[in-house]
Amino acid sequence: MQTLTTKTYVTLLSVLAFWVGGCFHTTNSVTNTSGSPNLPSADKKYSREIVQLNQLIQQKSKSSTTKEAHLKLARLYADHNNHNRNYQKALKHLQAYIRLDKSKVDGDTLNWLASLKEIDRLSKEINTQNRQLGKMHKKLNQSKNETSALTRTNRKLRREEINLRDKTRKLEESNLKLQKTIEMLKKLDQRLEEKRRNFNN
Repeated sequence: MQTLTTKTYVTLLSVLAFWVGGCFHTTNSVTNTSGSPNLPSADKKYSREIVQLNQLIQQKSKSSTTKEAHLKLARLYADHNNHNRNYQKALKHLQAYIRLDKSKVDGDTLNWLASLKEIDRLSKEINTQNRQLGKMHKKLNQSKNETSALTRTNRKLRREEINLRDKTRKLEESNLKLQKTIEMLKKLDQRLEEKRRNFNN
């Protein structure tokens, strides 16, 4: 648990340093196609632009336009105004952009990449813990039913129930902390996006 806390603090500090240090990312030709976040039907606009960029990527896999499309998709998927944000897809497209154009990778891009990787890691960890919680709850319910029916193994089942309750409680506490951490990272990502927009304007 201490390792998780240490990693979380390190990640939060790096994101905060990135946010204080300057603009979100260097301006490029694809950035200005997103338009104003206050336009009506913003969700449809995001979806339409994402579909167009994905089609462009499929047609020209290694062109300079495709590189910029990957970067634009990463921004669209992580944009705080996009109600259908998908940090996993944002990470995937940012990694594709970096693979295709390593010469343009700067510190801000690497900080953004680190933030998205941490969000992705924590999301996967939460999903894993949720699956474990489901299994624990199922075992707990089974042990309760067996306790009432099998008097000879009553003591053993009670010990198992206590252990399961304790493990479940610890997992729930860990899950709650992870959810709070990921919310903090998402808010920081929103602030970074706002700072980038203000800087570019």
